Amino acid sequence: MLRWHISTVTISSDARPVAACSRVHNRVRCKQARLVPTVQATPDRGDAANRREAAFGGLSLVLSAWSLAWPQTAASFSLPQSFDFSHLLPPEPVAFPRKVLDQRFAVLLLRSTYDAVDALDFIAMDQFQIQFWKTRQAEYEPYLLQYSPIRVRQGDLTDPLYFDFISFAQYSTVGTIIPKGLQVFKEFCEDCPDQSKTVRRDATFKDNSALPAQVALRTGDFIYDGLRNGFREEIFPGTPEPLTASQSALVPERVQKLLSVFVDRGFAIKAQVTAENTAANKLNGGGAFTVRMEAPANLWGVGALQSRQALMVDAVDAMTVQAYLRASGFASDYTLQRSSTAIEQRWSFQPMAGQA
Repeated sequence: MLRWHISTVTISSDARPVAACSRVHNRVRCKQARLVPTVQATPDRGDAANRREAAFGGLSLVLSAWSLAWPQTAASFSLPQSFDFSHLLPPEPVAFPRKVLDQRFAVLLLRSTYDAVDALDFIAMDQFQIQFWKTRQAEYEPYLLQYSPIRVRQGDLTDPLYFDFISFAQYSTVGTIIPKGLQVFKEFCEDCPDQSKTVRRDATFKDNSALPAQVALRTGDFIYDGLRNGFREEIFPGTPEPLTASQSALVPERVQKLLSVFVDRGFAIKAQVTAENTAANKLNGGGAFTVRMEAPANLWGVGALQSRQALMVDAVDAMTVQAYLRASGFASDYTLQRSSTAIEQRWSFQPMAGQA
């Protein structure tokens, strides 16, 4: 891995930034900040570093999405110490014990994502498997080094360390493939005459930008269906039946029951659902609540995917809650906030059109 030491960044006089900035979800967003910095080498970096400097000395960097408190008249500056890069940094290893997962439950979570990708027909699943394998190969050794000397039980889905990694790798793969999603392709078919078949994507989802939401929707539906109706001869007692749109007051209580199944199967140490009194939502027959998942099995993976600004994060518990709300006649949305020990979801929901 190349590590660049940037000692000074200099802005040319004709590259003064003009920016309109705002803070969204703890991230500062900024438009039209165009900078042309140069990188000054430290004297002790060696020949390899000097060659990199020669190769990249003329590189112009266009920063159009970050907000830095650039002085508009100074010739040079140091990065302000108060600027928060935390959302761009990979998460620290989870340094405390988590619950052992139920094997069948873990398979349900991973299989539901696989089936969602398969159902949307934007990549041949034999090619998806290859890309998934490549992601695992590229990411696994760095992951093991983070946790050394703690042993990760490779291939054991009941181990929260391994599940966290494999779930992350799955969603990293999905996020990488989506922008290159195909409309028509050949897929391996063991029972076909030439062992392949032609697959065409449903025109309803021909725009690749619609795929992340569709993967999340179908993954949640598959998980909730497995919990409610059984998965590979396994039943999951306590899974709540859908409500009707007129029962919005019961939503937090039922979501608590749903997430208790996740806790019982080892996905988290604790799930806490808290109703919020939001007058605007109640007037429309909806509501709001927060979910706090303590020490969930996807704690590292969500943080890693967020730090890479991936298209999707492996918030499979939230996808399942959304599926339950949808089955109950509610449209919903949520935000995620991750800490070093928990993931908090903030939800709002309202009856779907024609359901009120």
